[in-house]
Amino acid sequence: MRYTALSGLLRRIHFMKILAVLLFVIMAGIKAFPCWCNLPDAKTMREVAQSYVNQSDVNLIFEGKVVKQELHNGALGEPANALSMTGTGRFRVVDFAVMRTFRGDHQDRISISTGLGGGDCGYDFQPNYTYLVYAGKGPDGLWFASICSGTNAIEDAGTALRLLAGEKPVAEDLLSPEDYWKLYFKEVVPKRTGSICGVVLRPDGKPLRGAQVDLWELRTDDLPPRTASDPNTSTRTGHFCIQDAQPGRYFLTAESVDFEHDARDMAFYPGVDSRRKAAELTIEPGVRLPDIKLTTFRERLYTIHIRVVSSNGTRFSYKNGCAVSVDSIYGDPLSYHIRHTLEEDGSYTFGYIPAGKYVITTYFQFAFNDGEMEISPEASRWKPARQEVVVRGDTEVIVPMELAKPD
Repeated sequence: MRYTALSGLLRRIHFMKILAVLLFVIMAGIKAFPCWCNLPDAKTMREVAQSYVNQSDVNLIFEGKVVKQELHNGALGEPANALSMTGTGRFRVVDFAVMRTFRGDHQDRISISTGLGGGDCGYDFQPNYTYLVYAGKGPDGLWFASICSGTNAIEDAGTALRLLAGEKPVAEDLLSPEDYWKLYFKEVVPKRTGSICGVVLRPDGKPLRGAQVDLWELRTDDLPPRTASDPNTSTRTGHFCIQDAQPGRYFLTAESVDFEHDARDMAFYPGVDSRRKAAELTIEPGVRLPDIKLTTFRERLYTIHIRVVSSNGTRFSYKNGCAVSVDSIYGDPLSYHIRHTLEEDGSYTFGYIPAGKYVITTYFQFAFNDGEMEISPEASRWKPARQEVVVRGDTEVIVPMELAKPD
């Protein structure tokens, strides 16, 4: 699901260039603005694991299996050891069945809060998977974890598990991080993942250069799907190749935004304009699917200018954490779901929006105050506003906010 056209450009960074961000988040599928973690300065993987264990803000370390996940409105804020992040206006609460507790009081069930994944530094926990989780204190009494904390899938947490259990290191624990990841991507990743390649065409049948081509996981819940992309976009001849995709059922999409003409070329495989008509693709470990051809459609793009107003003269903006989201009612991967804090005058303009029906929602972001996450005092004073809008051209929207209780 798109998070503005600019984010689509930024997320084309080559996979190996963001490898440092993903040291403990294999195949997390980073989208939007990347979350840049401050990584341990270590000579061996054992030292890397020790650095994460020694984090002063990690009060809970456990091995647990994901049994439930829920989405909540709001923002959790930036982890202390992250250099940058992108808020999404939503976060997830993940329930675990706990097998072992290495630090903190043992409980059979524990709830962890984290972001949606990608730019907000949230960890992309998967249903029924088991993880080694490092958590600190979060808002509302929940524990908080991120991709910067050292949390990892259990099958990739061997070094840390041996350290936590007091066992002696094995050979791979003494490898340098660089050597370990070279070996991992050479020997482990190809066995666990699959790939698909092909060509993208314009509506007139000519090659479409620079198209963003993505696999989108089919999900039965509201959580963000796992994705995989060609990091280089389609070539001059329209060719693309998506590698290292996690096994599962996917839709394949292609999109190229024409900024000069406020339009985009887009399609779902096998060359249709909606998810309802799209064909499923199954990615299997170690398998490359046969090359495919994907012909796109062209559609216009528009702007939505939103102004949030109040009856008592309160000015909403980024200064008090007020933000708006624009969410397509459609579940298509190529539909738009965008969030941003308001400008100082209480407005914000979103660009490059396809025609369709959207829901506009106001919310208040969390912020850091002396290292603690806090929500704006304004949040308890105002009712969240929700408004449906049909976009058929450039659209102006005024969103009125009402007090939760009279002053």
